Amino acid sequence: MNVSKIASWPRWPTLLWIAAIAGALALMIRADLAQLRWVSDLSAQGNPPPARDSGSATGYVLGERHFLGKYERGETYRWIAATQELIASGPLGARTYDGDTVPSGRPQLLPKLYATWLAAVAWGVHVVNGSPLPIAVEQAALWEPIVAHMLAFAVAVAFMAWRYGRASAAATALVFVLLPSVSGQFLPGVLTARTWALLLAGYGMALTLPVGAEPRNPLTLSVRSAVVVSLALWLDPACGFPAVLIIAAAGGVAAFTSAVHLPFLRWSLIGAGLTFLAWLVDQAPWSPAAGELRYVHPLYALAWLGLGIAGDAVQQFRGTAPNRRRIVVEALGAVVLVGTLGYFQAKHDFKGWFYPSVWMRRITSLDETSAFGSLFDWIGQSSVVEAVLLSAPALGGIAALTLVFLRSPHGGQGMRRSFAPAAVVLAGLLVLAFFRARWGVVASLAAVPVIALVVRESVSFRRVAAGVIGAWLIALVAWGQHLPVTLRPPSARTEPTAADLEALLYRHFAHWLASHTPGQKVSVLAPPELSDAIVFHGGGHALMSTAWESYPGQLAARRILSSLESTEAEAVLQGHELTHLVLPSWDKVLPLFVQVPTEKGRDTLYDRLKRWTYPSYLRPMPYRLPSAPVYVGQTMAVFKVTPPQDEPLMLSRLAEYFVEMDRSEPAAMVARVLAETYPDDPNATIGRAIVYAQLKQPAEFERELARLVADARAGRAPFSWDRRVQRAIVLALGRQRELARTEVEACLATAAPSDLLELTPLQAYRLRTLARLHGLAFPDPQLATLAAALGAEYQPEHPAKE
Repeated sequence: MNVSKIASWPRWPTLLWIAAIAGALALMIRADLAQLRWVSDLSAQGNPPPARDSGSATGYVLGERHFLGKYERGETYRWIAATQELIASGPLGARTYDGDTVPSGRPQLLPKLYATWLAAVAWGVHVVNGSPLPIAVEQAALWEPIVAHMLAFAVAVAFMAWRYGRASAAATALVFVLLPSVSGQFLPGVLTARTWALLLAGYGMALTLPVGAEPRNPLTLSVRSAVVVSLALWLDPACGFPAVLIIAAAGGVAAFTSAVHLPFLRWSLIGAGLTFLAWLVDQAPWSPAAGELRYVHPLYALAWLGLGIAGDAVQQFRGTAPNRRRIVVEALGAVVLVGTLGYFQAKHDFKGWFYPSVWMRRITSLDETSAFGSLFDWIGQSSVVEAVLLSAPALGGIAALTLVFLRSPHGGQGMRRSFAPAAVVLAGLLVLAFFRARWGVVASLAAVPVIALVVRESVSFRRVAAGVIGAWLIALVAWGQHLPVTLRPPSARTEPTAADLEALLYRHFAHWLASHTPGQKVSVLAPPELSDAIVFHGGGHALMSTAWESYPGQLAARRILSSLESTEAEAVLQGHELTHLVLPSWDKVLPLFVQVPTEKGRDTLYDRLKRWTYPSYLRPMPYRLPSAPVYVGQTMAVFKVTPPQDEPLMLSRLAEYFVEMDRSEPAAMVARVLAETYPDDPNATIGRAIVYAQLKQPAEFERELARLVADARAGRAPFSWDRRVQRAIVLALGRQRELARTEVEACLATAAPSDLLELTPLQAYRLRTLARLHGLAFPDPQLATLAAALGAEYQPEHPAKE
C-alpha cells in the first residue's frame, strides 16, 4: 500500500468509504459525550464541592476532592492523585505513596508515562475552560478516555487504510463503534493505564503482520514495533510482556519456515533498552518484592533480550553456514536471561505479568460484579447472541487462516509459510483470551487485519467475506438496541446504582471527616472502598485500600479486628498510628478479615465493636447518614482513637453519642447503667442529664441538674474542656442562664483548636448557639470559624437540638 495507490482510488467509492468512517466517528463521539454527561451529573449529585483553595495541590481546601466517577473508582482516584502530585512536585517527586499502608506507606510504582499523559490532557482542559490545573486533572478523568478513543480510532483506521485498503479501514471504523467489547474499553471517568497498554500491545503485534502474502516478508520486526511494545510493557507488563512472547514466537516460526533474515537482536536490544530506561524513569526499586513484577522491572528487559538472542540462535541454526559455537553460546545466554525471570516468578510466587487481576478477567469494566476464570466461564454466563457476535472477528480470523492452510488456491506452500506467523499471533492471543478474558478484545482487533490480508490475497474469498461481514455489522446494529446490562453504558435514562449511592455516601463521609479534623493527620481502618474515598476525597490516610499493594495493611487489619485482647489491638493501632475505625453496617468486606476464635466464649474486637462494648481507648463519634430511603436502618459507626478513659467518662460519652444519633433506647440503657454503677461521678451526671433531656423525663433531669448547679456554684470545673462545654449545655437546657453564661464565657476564654476538635457536631453547634444568645464571642476569629464548621450540619430549623 502506498500514496500513489491511494491517489488512484476512484472518487465516488472513496467518498463513500470516507463518509462511512466519518459517520462512525460521529456516532462514537456522540455516545462518549452522552456517557461523559451522565458521569459528570453523578458527580454533581450529593453534597456540594468543597471550597476552592488556590494553594492546595488538589484545588480544594484541606486537600479534599470532589470527582466521583463511575467504574474502577479506586484506581481512578489514585491516578488523579498521582497526576496532581506530578504537577505539584515534578517528575522527581515523592517515591513513597503514603495514602494507604500507614504509617510507612509503600513504594510509588504507578508508571510516570501515563501520569504525564494525564497531565498533558489536564493542561489542555485548563487552557480550554480556565479551570485551576489541579481541578482540571479531575475533569481530565472525564475527557481522557474520549481522547484515547479518538486516537485509537484514528490510528487503527489509518493503519488499515495504509496497509489493506479503504474497505478494511471503513470496517475497522464500524468495529470501533458497534462492537461493545471495544467501545466499552473507553469509559469517561475511568482512568487506567491498562487500556493503553492493551491497545499498544495489540498495535505492536499488528505491526509485525505481513502486508502481503510474500514468503520473503512473513514478519516485520521493526523499530516501531519494539518501541510500541516497550511502551505497553512500561504501562503494564501483564499486557506488554505477553506481546513480546507472542512476537518472539511468531518470529521463531518465521525463521523456521522461511529464509528471510529477521533483525532479532536489534528488535530485542531496542525493546530491552527502552524497558530498562522506563524502570530508571519510574525510579522503581530493584527488589521484585516491592512490585511483585507487576510493574516495569529490569528482569523484563533481560528476558526480552534473551528472547531476541534465542531468535537469532534459531536463525543461525537455519542458515546455510551455521556457526555452532555462536549458536550454543546464544542458546545458553537466552536460557539464563529468560530463565532469570521465570526463577523469580517460581521461587517467590510473584506471577508478575501473568497475575490474574480482576481487570483482565472482565470483557469491559461496565460490569464490576463478575469476573471470568476462563473463556468457557464467559461463554457459560453470556447469551448465545452475545457470545457469537463478540467472538465473530476472532472466529472469522480463524476461519480465514484455516481456508488458507487447507486450500491455498493462489499461493500453495509459499502462501502457507507467509501466513504462519500471523497464525501464531492470532493463536497466541486466543490462548491468552482463554485465561484472561480481556485479551479477547485484542484478539478481535488483531483478527481484522488478518481477515483483510486473507481477503486481499484470495479473490475467491472476497464475496463471501463481504456478505458475512455485512450481516455481522447489521446484527450488531440491531443487537445494540438490546444490549445486556453487562455491556450497556450509562445513558440519560440510567438510574444510579446501589454502588453509585454508596460512593456518594462515602464521599460525603470523607468530606465530613476532613472538616471535623482540620489540620490533623487522619489514619483510618475502614473497608477498602471507603478507604479509597477517605484518602481521595478527604485527604486522609488509610491502613488498606483497594490497591493490591496495600496487602501489608490488610494483614494489620486482620490482627486488629481479630484480636481477642484489647491490649493487643491497642498495640497494633498505636504501631500503625491509626486515629479512627469506621464500620458501615452494610459492609461485607471487613468481616472477611476476622478470624473466628478457636476458644469458646472469646470475642474478637470486631464483634465487641458491633455490640458497642469497645475498649477504653476508643470513643464513638456521631456521623449522621444522609436522609435517604436507602439508608433507613443503616449505621456508620465511627470510633476515634483517644487516650484511655475511665469507665464513667467512656459510658457518658456513649450515652451522649446515642442521644446525638437519635437512638433513645440504647441511650436510656446506658443512662441506667450509669445511675446504678456511678451515681455520684460528675461525668456520669452530665451524661445522664443529656439523656433525660432528650427523653423528656423532667424529674430525673432536675435531679441531675441540681448536682451540676452545685458543682458550678462551688467552682468545681470538669477535668477536660469538652466536659465543661457539656455542663454548660446542660445548665442552659435547665434554664440556668447565668450559670450557663459563666460556663460558656470560661470555655470561650480557654478554648484552643485541639479542644474544639474534641467536640461532637451537636456539641459544637450548641456551644456556638449559646455564645450567640449570650452575646459572647471567641477570642480568635479562627476559633469561631472552626466551631461553625464543626457544627455546620445542624441548622436552626432543628429546635429540638438547641
